[in-house]
Amino acid sequence: MAGTNNGKFSELFAVIEDYARREYHYQDKALQIIAGSYVFMFESEDMPDARPVLDGILEQYDYAFTTIERGNLDPLIVDAIVRVALYREEYMEWGINRLGKVLESLFRRSRTDDTYADYVEDSALVIRGLERMITGSVLEDFVDAANGQ
Repeated sequence: MAGTNNGKFSELFAVIEDYARREYHYQDKALQIIAGSYVFMFESEDMPDARPVLDGILEQYDYAFTTIERGNLDPLIVDAIVRVALYREEYMEWGINRLGKVLESLFRRSRTDDTYADYVEDSALVIRGLERMITGSVLEDFVDAANGQ
């Protein structure tokens, strides 16, 4: 990840990257940190680009990062994608694409796994994530307009 060593949050991001390369429980913690750290309008300093970290986790699980307990979609993955996508306007297309891939993965799973009972709920979670991205983007436009930008 180029450019993350000189940033103000390089130590935090190094932990995120390290956790993302480990097993499930560490990856879950990395998602918690990302979801809690990337607040699009309220950061005074730029956070490093977490998209490659999220892509690595998503690809490892065929875009459906599920909970160990029930096997349903882990809400943290949706929250982390939404937070990172809203962090910068140029990340929005990436976020929409990744949530679309999560939906595709859930659809495939619903067709091949007879024990997968959470398809509707999991899909609704992803759709709510898309709605949050759109709402957040519109809110950012209003704030920018109010600030004369």
